[in-house]
Amino acid sequence: MTTVICILYFIILTFIGFNLLYKPGTKFRIPFAKHSYMMCDGPEALLIFIFWTGLIGLGPVLSIRLGVLELLCFLGIRRARNPIVWSWSLKLYLLFLVWIMIGCLYTPSVEFGVRMLLKYLYPFLVALFASCVVYNNEVAFKSLLGDRVTALVALAVYFVPGMMGLVQGVFWHAAALTTHFIVLCMFSLSLCFIPKQRAKNCLWCIVFALPCFLWSFRTGILGLAIAFASFSFVKYRIKSIPVIAMIAVLAVCSIFYIPRIKQKMYFNPDEVTITDFLTGNVDENNINTSGRNLMWDLVTPFYENHKLIGSGTGRVQKYFYTEIVGFGRGGQLHSDFLLMLCDNGVIGLSLYLLSYMGALFHCMRISRRTKDKYTKALSLTAGAALCGVLVTLYSDNSVSYSMCTLSYPWGIYGMVLGLYRQEKFQYLLS
Repeated sequence: MTTVICILYFIILTFIGFNLLYKPGTKFRIPFAKHSYMMCDGPEALLIFIFWTGLIGLGPVLSIRLGVLELLCFLGIRRARNPIVWSWSLKLYLLFLVWIMIGCLYTPSVEFGVRMLLKYLYPFLVALFASCVVYNNEVAFKSLLGDRVTALVALAVYFVPGMMGLVQGVFWHAAALTTHFIVLCMFSLSLCFIPKQRAKNCLWCIVFALPCFLWSFRTGILGLAIAFASFSFVKYRIKSIPVIAMIAVLAVCSIFYIPRIKQKMYFNPDEVTITDFLTGNVDENNINTSGRNLMWDLVTPFYENHKLIGSGTGRVQKYFYTEIVGFGRGGQLHSDFLLMLCDNGVIGLSLYLLSYMGALFHCMRISRRTKDKYTKALSLTAGAALCGVLVTLYSDNSVSYSMCTLSYPWGIYGMVLGLYRQEKFQYLLS
């Protein structure tokens, strides 16, 4: 029954996506204006729709849905009125994708190599699509405010008894949602600095921060802490050091003073104190990695034997799906950084990290130079969210659900590029 429901949702969403793209105009209510409306062309309406529905994963047809979304992004770019805004970080990401394609030439499985390529490709396409479509803040904020509502519905599905049975397999699983909520926390926090938006957006920020702690996802808590620290750094730079120190203290305290998190962190939580943690006197055998250390040890030879170029794109996936026997078969490595090292070596991981660092510093630069409060808010969101989500790749497989995680900070970054280009164009005209 779950498969049937997901296929039905997939058909409906695909039809709506293509219909919006080729429709002459679609009317939407303008954000922050109760009784005003705007007309969006096909690419604009499609971008809004993609952001609204990114949390709908449809597990049984996930790969097909991802391919369709990439096709829609490509067609949207072709139909957009403005050209793509290329930044150095996007060019570095493009080089990373080229290296991933080269990795498909020496991989033992082209099939798994192509699968990995598609996962890496989607955030890049969303960023390009947003950069050439967004030239006013109404489209950008309509996309993100709608996504926030969808996220609230997804939260209700998990926390309201009985709702999960109605939409089983439709929304992404809890770990993916937690990573996505990092983006929404940063978006809500950025709106707190806009007059008349503070109170309700502080509440939204708290709502999307809580699931990390309620579900006790250690990776999510780490990503959220890094995102808050990055937000402070992007906004205040050197002045943010006290705030970053306070965030670090709170993150450590959460491990030891929230019982459920501590129980998940250690096999024998009563044997570890915060003093032991700070002085490095923690027995590694007492740390509960949920089997990660065993899986990491199994794939490490794929990197050690080819440190510079790796063993080929998709090599780790092939191992887990077709070669390993027993524990781990059909699973994930739960460390995308290690996966990149094993698949594409130091070159691949370096290009990937450089693209993120480039985007972060570009967001800092734009947030300082822009005169528009909405562009500033989005640049803060993009910079902080990129860092927060990037950290989750250390101990999770965020690349595997890039549709609802990696694509959003990159998409917001693309919006920032489009808005900043328009601002500079208006400045030249004046």
